[in-house]
Amino acid sequence: MLVFPRQRLDNVILHELCHIAEHNHNEHFWRLLTQVMPNWKEVKARLDGMAELYLNE
Repeated sequence: MLVFPRQRLDNVILHELCHIAEHNHNEHFWRLLTQVMPNWKEVKARLDGMAELYLNE
């Protein structure tokens, strides 16, 4: 069983919460996400790198 790391889970949740304020992935959305999680790019890169493992579990 794979464990979903807390920081990556936080990234997914914050990403979706930002969609409440901005429905699209436009400049405003990414600025908002950066305000609430400044390191989202780093966390997303790690999550993307492990996506296949999570999806094939």
